[in-house]
Amino acid sequence: MSKSILSFKLKEYREHNNLTQEDVAELLGVSDKSISKWELGNGYPSKKNMIKLSELLNVSLEVLVIEEQTVDDKLKRSVKYGLVSYCIIFALTILIRGIKDTNRYQEILSRDLDEIIKIVLINFGQNIYIAIVPAVIIGLVCYFYIIPRQQVD
Repeated sequence: MSKSILSFKLKEYREHNNLTQEDVAELLGVSDKSISKWELGNGYPSKKNMIKLSELLNVSLEVLVIEEQTVDDKLKRSVKYGLVSYCIIFALTILIRGIKDTNRYQEILSRDLDEIIKIVLINFGQNIYIAIVPAVIIGLVCYFYIIPRQQVD
């Protein structure tokens, strides 16, 4: 299991309150191994223990729970922006190259369907990678710059 935002925050808030894993475990009535598992992201506290943790660490339950959803939403939004920008850039690339090479495609409709499909697939294959780099850049800009600024506003 990978580390979650919750696991980072539990450790951060625990250390901020000058508590050891043993202190928290004793106050919650669980083993220190449970606290370690939660902080390593190898498990999650029960609802009852989440409520106790929020009271113990002086943090609202919403902060412990919602922060993890915020990161997931941020990632989903940036992937969506990257994917949409990829499709737009790819479509524009195909359109511009088609307009640029009009002489090459004038007699395309007079050919057999197999030849038309072959031409379309070849052009698709030649142009599919052109849009990847700008789309990745747009996705990263959204993830690290635009979305965090929207959340602050």
